[in-house]
Amino acid sequence: MKLIKSVEKKFRSAQVVIVVLLVSAVLMTVGLSLSKDVTTETKIDINEESLKKAFNAAESGINYYLGTGNTVYSSPDNQSTANINARPIEADGAILDFGEYVGVNDNEFYWLVDHLDNGDMGISYYNSATVDVCGTGFTGSLEINYYYKSGANFGVSRFGYNFSSDPTKKVNGFTDFVGDCVTINTNNAVVDPILITLTPIFNGGRFYLSGIGTFPAQGVDISSTGKVGEVSSGQVNKKLRVVQRYKIPYFLLMGVVSESSILSD
Repeated sequence: MKLIKSVEKKFRSAQVVIVVLLVSAVLMTVGLSLSKDVTTETKIDINEESLKKAFNAAESGINYYLGTGNTVYSSPDNQSTANINARPIEADGAILDFGEYVGVNDNEFYWLVDHLDNGDMGISYYNSATVDVCGTGFTGSLEINYYYKSGANFGVSRFGYNFSSDPTKKVNGFTDFVGDCVTINTNNAVVDPILITLTPIFNGGRFYLSGIGTFPAQGVDISSTGKVGEVSSGQVNKKLRVVQRYKIPYFLLMGVVSESSILSD
């Protein structure tokens, strides 16, 4: 009997030990899990902060380039840097296409003269007698303004075309037209071509210029890569891109060549 009781006592003791071990294992697992979660959240917080710093560096890099022309930027605390790359927005051979959709009554600009670094117009002009204005599949009406310089004076030639056969989508006084491209005479032997603007009416569309001459740059495409940290310790990068086209407020452009006041009564 004593032997049986001794065995039962040892068995109960073993059960207690097993239960204690199991509870300890569970608590340890939970503790490690919590520790892992805290570590992960801390790492995420650090990455988010680094991304913000990299974004700010990239943004500051663009502003720094626009203000100074320099392509390397370093933050005041030297904890982040940015490398800036700027390239001119140029035609693809004989086609000048921005690949953009122009909405109804919006304006698109195509420059026929180059620009200086400070944004002023230069003296290098599109060097062909004609240019085609194209809108593949366009079914609205299109107002085309061709701006030029004759001696010391500026002038504008205005054109209007109805690409649609729908009488409700035609502008009175515009020329009915069938096709994708209309030809504009730039008279480059007589005047200096400056700019062509397009305004779609009734429907928006995608447009481009096609010509034999050389189209000048239309602006600057700027990309800036902000960097935080070292490569060996896990550098964080953020890239921003800004496309700056040469543009003038349309109402101001109209005022330059207007024969009467553009102010309302």
